[in-house]
Amino acid sequence: MSKSKKLVFIHIPKTAGTSLRLLLESNYPEAERAAIYSHQDLDENLTKALADPKIKCIYGHFPLRPVIIDSDATVVTLLREPIARSISHYNHYSKRMNEKHAKLMEGIESPEDFTKLVQSNNRQTAFLSGYLNQKEFLKDSEVLNKALANFDRLDAVGFTAHYSASIAYFGEVLDWKNTQAEHHNKGGSKPVSNPDIWAAMNEYDLPLYAAALERFAPTLEAYRGRKPRVPRDPLPERIVNYLRALSSKF
Repeated sequence: MSKSKKLVFIHIPKTAGTSLRLLLESNYPEAERAAIYSHQDLDENLTKALADPKIKCIYGHFPLRPVIIDSDATVVTLLREPIARSISHYNHYSKRMNEKHAKLMEGIESPEDFTKLVQSNNRQTAFLSGYLNQKEFLKDSEVLNKALANFDRLDAVGFTAHYSASIAYFGEVLDWKNTQAEHHNKGGSKPVSNPDIWAAMNEYDLPLYAAALERFAPTLEAYRGRKPRVPRDPLPERIVNYLRALSSKF
């Protein structure tokens, strides 16, 4: 990647987690980052960040908007097995950690109820088809085809199930100094109750994910087991640490 190009990381909810955000923060100084997690004035804020020469990394919960597609930015995202992502989304919202989540989850006490929440349906397809309005998204019968067509605009795609390899791949594409990936999704796979209900929420996401695996996952094979890049402390600090360690032996 040319160092002059910006990174746009499309953070689809419940796919990447805190560990990737921390990686972005470790590879880009605060003055070079733009975190966008509100959809208010989204296109305007994206346009400003894309035009700002100081900004090198734009990330947040926003879809692949036309302003991103038309830019020369390097576009990256992580995808997750759809049913696992939906269950994680449901469990997260069920904690009602803030007023927004509490309001969204009013009257929702089960996965069956969760299907009524527009935010629960086909989120990965919604993000990659570029929709801001989920209700409009649900009315469009061509959304899956739109999302599949937008694969061509993605410069690098990783998968939560292959997290370490994905981070190693991103690190090479983006010339990151730090690719130290925390073990992600430690819980592993568990038996799924009511699989038909979860599958119904992911009518588009399931084929989208299968197509993404077929197209993008083979690239990750070369990065499996690769030793992560870990930034070294400045030389004076390394010398001090070495002398301290040396003195402790006596």
